[in-house]
Amino acid sequence: MKWKRKMKNFWFKSKKFFLNLSNIQIIFLVYLIITIFFSIILSLPISQKDGIHVSFIDIIFTAASAFSDTGLTTQTTVETWSEFGQFIICLLILIGGIGIFALKVFLINIVFKKTISITSRNILEKERGSNSMGQLKKTIKTSIIFLFISIVISTLILWIMFYYEKGNFIWQINGITKDFSQYDPNRNILLSFKSAIFHSISAINNAGFDILSDSSLYPYYSVYSIQIVFIILLIIGGIGYPVIYETVQYIVHKAKKRTDFKFSLFTKVSSITYLLVFIFGLIFTLIFEIGNKNVSNTNINLQGIWNNPNAGNDGDKVMAIIFHIFSTRSAGFTTLNPSIVKFTAPTLIIFSIMMFIGAAPSSTAGGIRTTTLAIIIVAIWNRFRGIKGVRMFKRKISDEIIYSSFIVFAISITTIMIATLVCFTSLNTLWGSASSEILRFSDILFDVCSAFGTAGLTTGLSSSLNILSKLILILVMFIGQLGISSTMLVWRKNNPKNNYTYIEEDILIG
Repeated sequence: MKWKRKMKNFWFKSKKFFLNLSNIQIIFLVYLIITIFFSIILSLPISQKDGIHVSFIDIIFTAASAFSDTGLTTQTTVETWSEFGQFIICLLILIGGIGIFALKVFLINIVFKKTISITSRNILEKERGSNSMGQLKKTIKTSIIFLFISIVISTLILWIMFYYEKGNFIWQINGITKDFSQYDPNRNILLSFKSAIFHSISAINNAGFDILSDSSLYPYYSVYSIQIVFIILLIIGGIGYPVIYETVQYIVHKAKKRTDFKFSLFTKVSSITYLLVFIFGLIFTLIFEIGNKNVSNTNINLQGIWNNPNAGNDGDKVMAIIFHIFSTRSAGFTTLNPSIVKFTAPTLIIFSIMMFIGAAPSSTAGGIRTTTLAIIIVAIWNRFRGIKGVRMFKRKISDEIIYSSFIVFAISITTIMIATLVCFTSLNTLWGSASSEILRFSDILFDVCSAFGTAGLTTGLSSSLNILSKLILILVMFIGQLGISSTMLVWRKNNPKNNYTYIEEDILIG
């Protein structure tokens, strides 16, 4: 009877604990539990290939990276994890990208026609929401169905492409031959199907995990058709649930020849900013790569892509630049082998900025998000012009949103700075094994921004991180997935004692 009393008491305290949690705290706790649970599964021998031993910190890092749709890895996915382990990673990518609460609501409340509770609505709005609570259910239903249809269609397309297209799965690095031909899906119907469905899920959720080689999509560096399919999937995953919903509604209205449809302010701002950031990245990348004067330098860190003889023809180079600009928005795929071809340091800075920005809110992307950037730029521009507030498309943005945008930006910059300084401890000149002769400051900043933007691109640092750096990047990945605003709410306590103010007095600022 004593143990029954203890169990009852434990259940009562647990229930009380959960009832006192805010919606965002519930999301954070569930995300943490899921990451730990699947980390335990990945630690089982069935999840790893024979003869492979992965440390638990690397397992947690992989699980966190998959669930946050980041794509950073300390181990090569295809060489480390068994088919069961790859399935678990794929499952983590899927539920992390769709959103665990969005998936719950879709399966239980939409498919089985159950009423959505107020708590579920509030949690869902925080995770993958809509500007309008009235459209929340429609947004989730339409977006998830659209994503699943896109996965099915892209799987069929990639299945055919992987089966017929011949990639380069054997290459040489410093006299050492790397052979990944056993993972070549060409003319292998089962392997091509497996590769198709895994990469469709990974791409549309902007995860960046691959099962082709140790260099992502490098085997298909010159296969433009496969790269274009990936780019389309990356865009779908990066535009966000509200944009997907409104785009579908727009198509329906056009099909019915109705003219009364209007896009929301969110869709207009996020879509235009997404396009402008792409143009910004394309222009400056072309400038830094084509304008690079280190033509004859044998150091690939200085050559860049345009002057590297191993980078193929001009068409290959342009396609590689376009692909990576899209990939930096949160995708994490690369068509380059960093041991053979590298972008210049200025280009890596541009890519870091783009990963820092990320894609749209309510998407699989991390970063500060496109709408935050748009509000900050317009606010600064209006300040110079002497215009009060922020106006977009004949709508005024509230002062609270403007203030929050600048707070998000400031905290994000601080997070990046701290994480970058911590990752410096992984250099062999301090307490790590990462080569200080090969890795530049831009390389370290690149990987940190990649974690924050849940992009997953790496310069090779991730595999050499020490334990402290891995832990900090895990934290940064979670922050990137939840968003700065939501992360702040995780640690905030409602204290009535703080609900007061003081007499106002101004001070001088810069």
